[in-house]
Amino acid sequence: MCHTGSYLCGMGAGLMVGAVVCAAVLSAPESRKSAVGKTMQRVGNAVDQAVESVADMM
Repeated sequence: MCHTGSYLCGMGAGLMVGAVVCAAVLSAPESRKSAVGKTMQRVGNAVDQAVESVADMM
């Protein structure tokens, strides 16, 4: 049995949900920028701590 109709319906629904989520994310660039900034700060802090730990071992 071929369920091509169900497959296409599911793919269409997935594409629509993806488009809505994308539009919601793109409509709020301020929050996205702040989240990226926080993540970059955390990564920078982790790298700084790793470098300090390696320097202390030497």
